[in-house]
Amino acid sequence: MAFNEQEEAKVRELLAAFENGKRINELDPAEGEPGAMRIEVMDASGETRSMELERAVAEAGNPIAGRWWANDQATPTAGGWFGSLDFLRLLPETLGLGRYLVSDDRQMRKLDPRDSTRFADGSPAALDGSMGQCMWCWNRAWYFTEIVTAARTYWAITLKPLEGYKSVKIPAGGTSWLGAAVMDRTEQKLCSLISEEERYRGGNGSALTLATNAKRPALDTPQATMLGMPATEISTTNFGIYARKRGEGWEANWFVAQAAEQILLAVIMGTRNLQAPYNAEKDADGLYQGGFGTGVTDMPDWNGYNAYYSVIPTSVGLEMGDGTGLVDYALPASEAAEDQEAPYKTFKVPVFFGLVHAGYGHLWRWTRGLTVSQEAGVKTEVYVAKSMYADFNPNSVEGLLKVAECPQKEGYIKRVSTNGLCMMPTEVGGSASTYYADYFWTNGASQTGLRVRAAGGRAHHGANAGAFATYANYAATSASAYYSSPLCVFVDDPEID
Repeated sequence: MAFNEQEEAKVRELLAAFENGKRINELDPAEGEPGAMRIEVMDASGETRSMELERAVAEAGNPIAGRWWANDQATPTAGGWFGSLDFLRLLPETLGLGRYLVSDDRQMRKLDPRDSTRFADGSPAALDGSMGQCMWCWNRAWYFTEIVTAARTYWAITLKPLEGYKSVKIPAGGTSWLGAAVMDRTEQKLCSLISEEERYRGGNGSALTLATNAKRPALDTPQATMLGMPATEISTTNFGIYARKRGEGWEANWFVAQAAEQILLAVIMGTRNLQAPYNAEKDADGLYQGGFGTGVTDMPDWNGYNAYYSVIPTSVGLEMGDGTGLVDYALPASEAAEDQEAPYKTFKVPVFFGLVHAGYGHLWRWTRGLTVSQEAGVKTEVYVAKSMYADFNPNSVEGLLKVAECPQKEGYIKRVSTNGLCMMPTEVGGSASTYYADYFWTNGASQTGLRVRAAGGRAHHGANAGAFATYANYAATSASAYYSSPLCVFVDDPEID
């Protein structure tokens, strides 16, 4: 095949360029700042593209585990991942997510990932508090960064601050793997342990008589004796007082621990709707997909059964270790049932790398360190404490940091503020299957005063429940049969600035 004159000229130019090409060590030194330089990279699509040199260097030494959501779409499912696929796949292992026993001086001792009754070295582990508190932990500090562009919202988890963005540090720490509180009634101290001893009796500390309840369980069941059950009917203020008796670094569901749980669930599972159907299979990228289903949110006639007290014992899910999946729990039949062998209800209890209930359902979780200030019909403001190690007064916003404003009408959550890790709704108008897919309750339109956040929903909230569900109707002195507050711990002060 013969070339024409123009084609021959192009071939000569290409040969000349090839012969005159230089090795990297023969090139002149680059001039200017690294932020103005670009390099050639092959991205996840396999296409060759350019990237800022400064960003490439930063991300190579600080990989990102991230998910993104399209701003113009209502789906709670992430549109995709970004950063390092390997880092996202290995995030639970990298952060050391799982079950630990933590001593009062905050020393973490890892339990066997497959058997929570043993330590990782194979030696026996007592879960009755004598060897430490039963905690679901991340054993290293990490950073959360939200990046919002015109088209997308990105949630990033890194091990160092993300250059050029506002990254918030979450120190090594954790929360009760039980998803609820246990009270030492003798010492009036908040715990996270598994025991049927009377000193740890759940509920309000007394057995239930349930004399008028038509569907009551037998009075020797945990749902009536409250032995081995979570503690409830305590205000968020008192939960905090009882938690701090363990020493510095301990609290009752401090808002940073609550936020960490929500962030990890959304990024690892790839959805903001944790009640999406459970899918044991990973996607084509080897990532988790889907939620955990209904969980413990569809309890029928809860009041008639045991007057809204807890129905799931603290031992449920123990056999899962650090696993992720669903555990069947059969609720004892009511005394009035003809078939006493048939359960009143069988729940599929979610477990997320050892965290029972996966952040939603069963009992509301009071959240400490966050105060909602509302002026009826005018505005609702959200404040957070700058330090957990300092004293905290839930009856004032003095010294707190304003981080967001909430709508004064309730509804399904459409947008959430991550500012200061408050994780509070800033817009409603979604549904049970769109955006955050969880509900926001408020009485801001009609009542003035200070309120606290309860998170997660309770055992008969159905589709309204979820990790992002928020109830902001009550003051810090409120207490009820279906409110608890899991113990949490931080090795360093989770400061917000």
